[in-house]
Amino acid sequence: MITTPKLISSLVVATAVSLASFSSGATDLAVGDAPTKNVKAWDLDLANVTDVQKLYDRVQDAASDVCRAEARRHWNTTKRYAGAGWTATCIADAVDGTVRDVGNPLLAALHSRESVARND
Repeated sequence: MITTPKLISSLVVATAVSLASFSSGATDLAVGDAPTKNVKAWDLDLANVTDVQKLYDRVQDAASDVCRAEARRHWNTTKRYAGAGWTATCIADAVDGTVRDVGNPLLAALHSRESVARND
C-alpha cells in the first residue's frame, strides 16, 4: 500500500505487547485495549525526505510516550518494574508496526536504515 502524501491526517502508535512480559503475575492487555497516541501527519508531504524524517521522529516520540506510560501504569498497578529492556522493545515494536501500517516506501527505507544503525 502506498500512501498519498496528504491522505494521512494522523497515525496511531499502539503498543501491542502483552503485559505478561512484565511478570508472570501481570494480566494480559486485550488487543482493543492497547494504549495509543495519535501522530499528526497532515502537514507533511510523504514524498519529501525531510518530511518523512519529521514523521519518523514523531512516531518515535509517540512510541516512547506510550511505552513509558504503559510501564508506569504497570508499576502503579502491580508495584513491579517492567523487565530489563521492556521499554526499548516496546518502542521498537510500536515503531515497526506503525511504519508497516503506513506503507510508505521512504518511511520504510528510513526505518530500515535506522534499525541497522541501532544494531551496529
